[in-house]
Amino acid sequence: MARGMNKVMIIGFVEREPELRHKNNGEPVTSFSVSTNRRWTTTAGEAREATEWFHVVAWGDLAEAANKFLQRDQRIYVEGHLQTRSWEDPDGQRQARTEVVASKLIPMDDRQAIAAHNGETENEDTPLCLNRVMVIGNLGRDPEMRYTPDGQAVTSFSLAATRTWTSAGGGRHDVTEWFNVVSWGSLAEICNQYLAKGRRVYVEGELRTRGWEQPDGNKHFRTELVTNEMIMLGPRITNRVTEREPESDDETPF
Repeated sequence: MARGMNKVMIIGFVEREPELRHKNNGEPVTSFSVSTNRRWTTTAGEAREATEWFHVVAWGDLAEAANKFLQRDQRIYVEGHLQTRSWEDPDGQRQARTEVVASKLIPMDDRQAIAAHNGETENEDTPLCLNRVMVIGNLGRDPEMRYTPDGQAVTSFSLAATRTWTSAGGGRHDVTEWFNVVSWGSLAEICNQYLAKGRRVYVEGELRTRGWEQPDGNKHFRTELVTNEMIMLGPRITNRVTEREPESDDETPF
């Protein structure tokens, strides 16, 4: 039985040509970027549009296939899991990147083919892209709820999902990824009321990345799972504890 769930599915457009390289052991790895677009209408009736960028990595035979068949502006379905890696740059600044490690790639049509279909346009009811993340894990801290200036509830909490995988040598490994989860509106109030540190939950939503510049001029980015569905699993924890996980650096996406 799986200890956790970490699954991402996206449909978007290849924005950077695949780059193939080989590790020291000869294993091929290909990386490329994919963009997804979403459109929505605000409560005030204003039309909005936003683009999210994903860094995709494929290994082994899938890496070689991606390098051979994918090209820029091609629409593609990607399925896999999320992982975050961090490093220190030459200036001593800690950097982090969230990647989609692909387990399945399905090439689709390209932008020119889509444009050739007369009358086929993207809107809220018929989107061209998909950005969906599903996670099962345990809360790392109690939810924190606040209200926006217009009175909308927003609740945030961290979620740890452990994935077990088997290496080529047959060894079993556990990897835990941390997610910053954000919920809005009535779901935010439910999360704040019923969830607590240690509670096991299923959440589903989409990834969004926001960035800001600090007074020292350094840019920081934070990737969040904006959830639209939450299912409580296991027994409810009745007493919230005061102990919290150590505060993480703002630039750590998960």
